[in-house]
Amino acid sequence: MLCPSTMTPESSDINVPTKTLRGKLIANAATPPSWQDSWIKYIPLIGKTLLCAMNARRYETTLEQNAEFIAGDLESHESRWSGMTVGVIDGSK
Repeated sequence: MLCPSTMTPESSDINVPTKTLRGKLIANAATPPSWQDSWIKYIPLIGKTLLCAMNARRYETTLEQNAEFIAGDLESHESRWSGMTVGVIDGSK
């Protein structure tokens, strides 16, 4: 299961095949990739929620980036991400 926070198209035109104009995605299955920890998580009751919200806005990717990520994984015979929850972040940000 692919878990981006937000996916937006790079353009309103539909062209096939699509090619992303941005960088490749960074993915991780154990923890969210490039997670930035903060002292805010220690605030009672709301700290962990605030920390998640602060990090979630950085996890915006495009539809084209996710399509290329999935296609690249399908091209390999041994899928590294099969059966896992995969978090992704734009590597160019």
